[in-house]
Amino acid sequence: MKVSQILIVLALGVILGVPFILRPASESRTLPEGVHPLVIVTPHVPQIQEEFSRGFDRWHKRVHGSSAHIDWRQPGGTSDIMKVLDAAYAAEAAGELARRGASSPQSNADPTLTGNDLISHGSMAIDIMLGGGSYEHGQLKSSPTQVRFRAWKDGPTPISVSKPPQVWDALSLENVQEFSTEIAIDGAKFRVVIPVDSIRGGAQALRPFLADAKALTLEIDLSRVERVFGVQRSVPAGFPQSQLDEWFGQNRIGAQTLYEPEQYWIGTALSGFGIVYNKEVLARLGVGEPGSFRDMADPRLQGWVTLADPRQSGSAATSLDAILSREGWEKGWRLLRDMCANTRSFTNSSPKPPIDVSHGEAAMGLAIDFYGRGQGQAVTPPGGDLAATRVGYVDPKGETYIDADPVTILRGGPNPELARRFVEFCLSDEGQALWQFPATDSEAGKANPRGPDGMAMGPVRHELRRMPVRRAMYEKYLGSFIDRVNPFDLASDALPAGWRSALPIMMGAFAIDNARDLREAWRALNVARVDRAFPPDRLAEMESLFYSFPTTPGADGTALEFTKENYKAISARWKEPTMRTRCEIDYTTFFRENYRRVVALGGEAAN
Repeated sequence: MKVSQILIVLALGVILGVPFILRPASESRTLPEGVHPLVIVTPHVPQIQEEFSRGFDRWHKRVHGSSAHIDWRQPGGTSDIMKVLDAAYAAEAAGELARRGASSPQSNADPTLTGNDLISHGSMAIDIMLGGGSYEHGQLKSSPTQVRFRAWKDGPTPISVSKPPQVWDALSLENVQEFSTEIAIDGAKFRVVIPVDSIRGGAQALRPFLADAKALTLEIDLSRVERVFGVQRSVPAGFPQSQLDEWFGQNRIGAQTLYEPEQYWIGTALSGFGIVYNKEVLARLGVGEPGSFRDMADPRLQGWVTLADPRQSGSAATSLDAILSREGWEKGWRLLRDMCANTRSFTNSSPKPPIDVSHGEAAMGLAIDFYGRGQGQAVTPPGGDLAATRVGYVDPKGETYIDADPVTILRGGPNPELARRFVEFCLSDEGQALWQFPATDSEAGKANPRGPDGMAMGPVRHELRRMPVRRAMYEKYLGSFIDRVNPFDLASDALPAGWRSALPIMMGAFAIDNARDLREAWRALNVARVDRAFPPDRLAEMESLFYSFPTTPGADGTALEFTKENYKAISARWKEPTMRTRCEIDYTTFFRENYRRVVALGGEAAN
């Protein structure tokens, strides 16, 4: 990577907030001697931060004989944190490559050098990421930060190039400016990005790949080739399996795991994805309280559902993906279409739907359990009956996706031992009690079970309304919980089908960017459905238009139908340069025209 490119990476870090997340733990310089600073980045609300700061300090004093201080960083939601961490690790790795290159020009061409080698102990300012979904925490390991660097000085050189993973056709190949692949130099293999104009013969030299050539020897200006390093942002926690067995027992809830088998993340709480609803609004509409996600597709709810945009909310994408996976391809997409057709608004964050529901602006919405339950508590007068509040929340039994809310120890953090201690605290009875016990400064909290120090366990001021991750907590303390539900009895056993990446693209096109046309088509369709005099053939045409999906141009020029059998090929096409944008535009146009035709057909029959 050129110096100018390194500066661009660093500038990106500035824009994304790296200085905020990577600022030194300045508070620690004023702490009393013996107080340990632990830096944690989190999407969790201040109430959780306050209770875990207090609880960890109390536990650390008891177990290790000294105070512990947490320096919290919150640059935004989980998606924002992932972007900031990615930029931070990219900036550090690029800087280390520049330093190595300056002192030893050939060091960055060493085939044994890995991306993880570029992050040394203490080179990063953050110790832990706490909170978010298992999907995002898994990405810290499985989707490493990518760093590109020009590691070679040689000019035109014959190089063995492996077939790129990109899917090309003759037309798209002509438009490719660079591509990623693997090359072999002196028997060593390297991941690289190759500019097409650095190859003698340009794009024409790559045509044998279209005919299934597995590798080619090409003359390439090696000085322009960028070596690609992948940096895993997480490290294994390193606890013995006997400790994990004691904490968790079976590593399973429904179809999900409670911790990553190599301990790159470990669950601390459980998140359910269910339905938040307004009892008063439902009563006015004549609709019963929900017990299934299918209830959100009731036509009587048109304009009364609220959803978060899966393009902006990771939790929304998780809950919608769970519905799609459980229902299956055909029924799942149909259900999501109906739910979206009932939607009056798509919010940019997952905490917003429960607020809209509590204000009576919506009757139902998808919500994470603690947002739904917490909003119910927020509108209940002090000392009031939580069951009688106007805001309800339900985890549909057997349908609910239950996900671990993890903690991850980050690579290169300054305090790895203290980070491990924090994970231990989170999984202790004292740490788990913070999630569900009544606040100890409340009347109900005075009866909380006592911990090893003889004091009542649980939060002091804020009732967090989260579900503990350890089964033993339900066996020993369920009677002390605020919400006496056991997520191990509710969880769906449907495995993720692997279609999550389609949600932002397809829902963006058929619902969010076509919201008005979708609602009008849905209204016309439902009027036609209840009209006994409506022509059956015309109604069938309206149904077909409303639920249809566009095709995607395949690599060989054929049109790929949007089916589960074709999904792998379609998602590969979306990864090609410019193809995703082209598809999003074409899809949006397709749905808009179909919806307007549905409205027209409904009007034609009425006339």
